[in-house]
Amino acid sequence: MTTKQKILAQAKHDGVQVTALREQVLDIILQQTGVIKAYNVLSQMQQQSESVVAPPTAYRALDFWAEQGVLHKVAAVNGYVLCSHAQHDCSDHCHGHGEAAHHSAFILVCTECGAVDEQTLSQEWAALRAGVAASGFVLKEEHVVLTGTCKKCQ
Repeated sequence: MTTKQKILAQAKHDGVQVTALREQVLDIILQQTGVIKAYNVLSQMQQQSESVVAPPTAYRALDFWAEQGVLHKVAAVNGYVLCSHAQHDCSDHCHGHGEAAHHSAFILVCTECGAVDEQTLSQEWAALRAGVAASGFVLKEEHVVLTGTCKKCQ
């Protein structure tokens, strides 16, 4: 099963509607690497369309895929990152971690080339959650973005 088929099957299972426009955006984001910028998605949508595509259209579709767990919306880099769990079948190694494992990530972004690496780091997340819970703070998003320079660019 391809990544796209897996994502569409999960959406159907969850009872969410994938419109032609949302599927078009899914195709675009699955071809991207690194940080996904809304204006790049919009540009590709306009190239594929015979009519003008309004910017909110691209943002709504990207936000839809973020809500489905396919993308992480990362304000620190003003863009989106494809969730590594959307790209493979993690049932072999994600069992037992619960749903939170799919939405908890340390996202490493290279400021030189834009490469992205997502690390789940379950033990570290457990420690972070415990510390946050002890303070009485409630997390809304569970990803931490760290910027720096990747091995290739060093």
